[in-house]
Amino acid sequence: MVAKTQSEHARINAREYPGTRQICVMCDKPTERCEEDEIFSEDRIGPLCLECYDDLLELVEDDWREDR
Repeated sequence: MVAKTQSEHARINAREYPGTRQICVMCDKPTERCEEDEIFSEDRIGPLCLECYDDLLELVEDDWREDR
């Protein structure tokens, strides 16, 4: 059996123990939030940390500008 990485353990804990610290799906860093105040994109991508959420919003805005 192969040992799990710290980020794998954190993901399992976030999924199995609601209300505990969550890990950002984009950068694997703690979101500094829990299930009650988690951040997801409009497409339900998440949970996200605030930095990745802001980066995602910028990408969406840039795509919108290019479409015009």
